[in-house]
Amino acid sequence: MKKLLYFILIIGVAACDDFLEEEPQDSLTVLDFYNNAQDAIAAINAAYDGFQHLDYFGFNYPMILNISGADAIKGGFGAGDRPGYLEFGNYNVTAENTRSLEFYRSAWGGVNRANGVLVNVGDMVVDSDFSQELKDRILGEAHFLRAIHYYNLVLGFGGMPLYEEVPSVGDEPLPRTSIEETWDFIIADFQAAAMMLPATYDAANQGRATSGAANAMLARIAALQGRWDDVLAFINLVENSEANYQLAEDYGSNFDGTGNNNSESIFEIQYTLTNTSLNVWNEAGDWNSFGLSRYASPQVDGSGWAFMSPSEDLVQDYEEGDLRLPATIYREGDPYGPDTFDPARGSHLSNAGPYGLKKYTNLNLDGTNNNGFDINWKVIRFGEILLLRAEAENELNGPTEAALAPLNQIRARAGLAPINATNSPGLDQNTLRDIILQERRIELAFEGVRFYDLVYRDRAIEILGPQGYELSDNLFPIPPSELDLTGWDQN
Repeated sequence: MKKLLYFILIIGVAACDDFLEEEPQDSLTVLDFYNNAQDAIAAINAAYDGFQHLDYFGFNYPMILNISGADAIKGGFGAGDRPGYLEFGNYNVTAENTRSLEFYRSAWGGVNRANGVLVNVGDMVVDSDFSQELKDRILGEAHFLRAIHYYNLVLGFGGMPLYEEVPSVGDEPLPRTSIEETWDFIIADFQAAAMMLPATYDAANQGRATSGAANAMLARIAALQGRWDDVLAFINLVENSEANYQLAEDYGSNFDGTGNNNSESIFEIQYTLTNTSLNVWNEAGDWNSFGLSRYASPQVDGSGWAFMSPSEDLVQDYEEGDLRLPATIYREGDPYGPDTFDPARGSHLSNAGPYGLKKYTNLNLDGTNNNGFDINWKVIRFGEILLLRAEAENELNGPTEAALAPLNQIRARAGLAPINATNSPGLDQNTLRDIILQERRIELAFEGVRFYDLVYRDRAIEILGPQGYELSDNLFPIPPSELDLTGWDQN
């Protein structure tokens, strides 16, 4: 892993939001840098930066997740346009897949940035300039960020080596641990973060990790592992947080930029448009805006490139009258800028199919935004917490009111009738389990959770099998360059 893991932490700062608008410190060495509170803050700000890149949450990682989960087809300008994504749709990801490598490399870069903070800020002395409260908060943020990267890695590639500091060039690489050991490491990081982080921040620090975000991720992990009592315990902590999380009135506002950091948001990747040079094809461009918003926007009238376009399978899963459908997907005749959506206009239909993605995109019909927007990517939000509560209550006690109430909160916002014994005759635990899984698909469509919902709930063969999924497809291959350097066995 010397080429990928032995990343030398450079203290660079992103313009993600108010709290990331510090001056870059990239001319300093690590030994010279960690001297005061401003240095520590700049270091943790830099640790958030890697999330935004096109190779990670800015475009590549959502593509991988949503195509793998069958919410999306590759789209773009034909089969030859970024063909590596086709492998995620037919469950034939090869070891040489460039997109998988980009995700792998990005996540490890994030681990190293977080570890640089944990080691160096951890060694800093508390004084009148650098309080214990600030030190604990920064270390809690670093634990949270490291846990997010490891969470993505263990889902994608299985057991990982557990690094707690930035390795030096020449060090022998650590061996891979088991998946169970990696999960334990992630859980311990989130638990540390939950203890060290505040529930809320002032406006200048909006977007930082919170104790609620750590507990929400612990609830999601406990659900993946079937630890239903723990799911409820973590959800109680989230729901009782001073952050007072609640559903946004309008579902679609979560994903169009107007609902950035709203009451439903628990943790999201911050994006902004500050760079007038929006050429993301070179390092001088604006890497802090959300590239996916342009990449995934329909090709109709030249708005975007229609990557990650909605699948027919997903569209057919919406119930009649579901308000989330027009908030998520363009269908022929839907309002579209000053006109209506016509997939046959331009090259959209032949390249991306009959549907356009509305969620997380924005129309760029006049070209003023070039390649990016300031729509934030929600890693986890309160809508999912309600569905996790419904699922945990059903798994523990069956279709009681405690299970139905949070589910029906979600459905009420979507304009749908409640699930109950009257509307769903013969409702039992198994039936409600299927209903909740289906509700997760629709509520969380294009949020990157569907594939692992199915894998970890042992439903992937049943649901994705007809599209080519086999049990061996639950993990992506480790990049060959890593195997050459480490001697690991391939997944």
